Amino acid sequence: MTLKERILSLFADSEFRAPVLKLLSGQGIAFVIGYIANIVLMRMYPDEMWGTVDYIITWTTILVPITSLRYEDALMLAEDKRQSAHAYLLAVITVIGSCIGILALLSFSGTIIDFFAANKIGRWSLFIPLAIFVHRMAKIAELWLSKHDHYTHISAGQVVTVGSMTGVRLIAGALKPSTGGLIWGFVAGYGLTFLVYTRRLYRTLKESLQGAPTWKELGFIAVRYKRFALFTMPATLVSALIMKGPFLILKEYLELGIYGQFTRGFNVLFVPLSLLAASIAQVFFVLAVKTNRDGTLGTFSSNVHSKLVLMSIYPTVALMIAGGDIFQVLFGSQWRASGDFLLFMAPWIMLSIVASPMTRLFDVLERQRLELTIALISAAIMITALVLAGQSNDASVIILYLGVVGSLVRMGQIILLLRLSGATLSATFKPYLRYSAILSPVIIGIMAVRIMNNPVFTLIAVVGGGIIFGLYILKTERLLAHKKPAIPHE
Repeated sequence: MTLKERILSLFADSEFRAPVLKLLSGQGIAFVIGYIANIVLMRMYPDEMWGTVDYIITWTTILVPITSLRYEDALMLAEDKRQSAHAYLLAVITVIGSCIGILALLSFSGTIIDFFAANKIGRWSLFIPLAIFVHRMAKIAELWLSKHDHYTHISAGQVVTVGSMTGVRLIAGALKPSTGGLIWGFVAGYGLTFLVYTRRLYRTLKESLQGAPTWKELGFIAVRYKRFALFTMPATLVSALIMKGPFLILKEYLELGIYGQFTRGFNVLFVPLSLLAASIAQVFFVLAVKTNRDGTLGTFSSNVHSKLVLMSIYPTVALMIAGGDIFQVLFGSQWRASGDFLLFMAPWIMLSIVASPMTRLFDVLERQRLELTIALISAAIMITALVLAGQSNDASVIILYLGVVGSLVRMGQIILLLRLSGATLSATFKPYLRYSAILSPVIIGIMAVRIMNNPVFTLIAVVGGGIIFGLYILKTERLLAHKKPAIPHE
């Protein structure tokens, strides 16, 4: 089989692999567009502007779970197409009402206005409900289209997201760099993506509803799937606070420019890995429901977990070792500190990304109450660590505590989730040990090159190592394949 045939076969080999790789094809294009543009954008906009925008997006991420009460998840579990469509409409209506309420608070609450003014954000905070609205409309639409297997359409939408976001920011920066240019880029990215989805969305909704929606049926969905509002929503909110809350605390210790350095370093690794996790999560949720009914959920979950580790471990380890050199070459010497932060943060980022699709198991197994309990325990551990670290008034100590404790919390969550699915402990730890051993010669080579203190050579070594590891994956790994295990005869 030729290399071309091998690559093409990945898209038609399995029920799970094909849709994931269709999504990743769009994500791959988006990734290339975004990262090439970042080389220009991070030289175009100063770190203070990035700090402001990232602070607003942090609040957006934290508030997102509240706005829909997580009713969009019910559309995957609804018993028929009409109920599923009503779950979608309920989520959209809830988002609209929540965003109006958030806008009112940001506009008229003196306490909230003073809070953002004290953090040097000011009236830029008014963009938060708009950012939430366009983000949720696009993402809920993606979930709906995933249910109907329109993965190619979603893939195109992901390219639109990054392409339009990048385009607006480049044009605005060329005219006059400003915080507004960065924020409007975010809004344009998700807003235009939703518009791309509307035609297919309208058609499939109309087919599923087979008539006008009713308030009675919306009320039935709200009650039938109240666990999402009562348990999944708070758990997701707490999970968002675990991931993004520390950014709000760090802002209290860092100047806006240094804060921008930290958030840019975090996002350079988090964004591409989160794109991977989002693509897998959309398909994982659909097939996890099916494999749970078939009795093969443990094997399926273990396989997906292993591939998530495989696809995230190299960039994580490479940025831990050579993040400072990579940032210096790509983005300029003023951004070197961003790469250095990744020494402590990268493992936490990676394990968070690996855990993200797995959290769907709580919904599949209808263990939302347990999800909330775990989220609260995790939050308590993280808050305690940050309070202890904060007493040092040293940003480096805080980041160290955050990285170590965050990694331990996420690893514990992964172990629990895989055990719930029926996977064994050995299957949970095996991919970390295996891929670390396979990577060790490449990592030793990068460390040897780094001793030369030439950032360009280090970057070349990292790219070369990535190519070698990528060829290994292509040759020896059956990417994201999923086969149901044979059931032994009695």
